[in-house]
Amino acid sequence: MISTTVTTAAAALALMVLHTPAQADTVKDALCELSRADTSIPTEEFRCDFSQFQGNAYIDSNRWAFKFPYAEQGKTFRRQATEDFLRFYRDGQYTLTIYQSGRKPKP
Repeated sequence: MISTTVTTAAAALALMVLHTPAQADTVKDALCELSRADTSIPTEEFRCDFSQFQGNAYIDSNRWAFKFPYAEQGKTFRRQATEDFLRFYRDGQYTLTIYQSGRKPKP
């Protein structure tokens, strides 16, 4: 009985030590492209920092800052992830594309 309790406690302690909090993914100096629904406004390209934590995405630059909370996905925005880019759509407002490599892929 005592050895079972000690073994269980040791296993629980090992799991607590091995479990680390979720880390944020951050990409510095990505390339962002902002396209407005109003096509009379030209598309903007700019350098940005992209980070995500627990499904929440944050994009920051000298001119713009965007937040895309996971809880709002499918409600106030849509998210598309491909090998080459991440794209966020706010219907009727804008589309934001992030090229984490810092450049657009060659066609």
